[in-house]
Amino acid sequence: MPESTVEPVRKTYRGRDIEVSFDLDLCIHVAECLRGDANVFQLHRRPWVLPDAGPADDVAAVVERCPSGALLYRRLDGKAQERAAEPVKLTPIRDGPLPVTGRIEVVREDGTTEILPRATLCRCGQSEHKPFCDNSHLKAQFHAPGVKYKIHLSAVRPDVDRPIAKAADPRGAA
Repeated sequence: MPESTVEPVRKTYRGRDIEVSFDLDLCIHVAECLRGDANVFQLHRRPWVLPDAGPADDVAAVVERCPSGALLYRRLDGKAQERAAEPVKLTPIRDGPLPVTGRIEVVREDGTTEILPRATLCRCGQSEHKPFCDNSHLKAQFHAPGVKYKIHLSAVRPDVDRPIAKAADPRGAA
């Protein structure tokens, strides 16, 4: 596997018992993290993730609800690491992306490989982060069949039709 020639895109927040990493390029701004544990995940605090502010088991459970794989964790306390679901499951979202759970091997443009337990892939063809969704389907007014997905409004998604722009997302700064 070639060595990466680009800067790492994951920011890591290390706690005593668990380490959480975040990749803003993969985030689709559904905000499962912010609704999961406000002590650990706070949008306007620096750093925005404090893994020690909650029990490691709870932090892991919140991270596993992130549909995009933008959030991942690594247990440091000897407990089991996250395991990819089996078999791989794809569930098209109506007028939106293709969430995938399972062992997903992603080869980046620079040739580096990352294994993800879940990802949200582009179906509209408009994403600037292919194969990942970047919510371009909203601007393109993409329509396709799939299951309904309830979007909960939050600070990162104040309007269902327009998630916060990547450049405006404070999590990219810290």
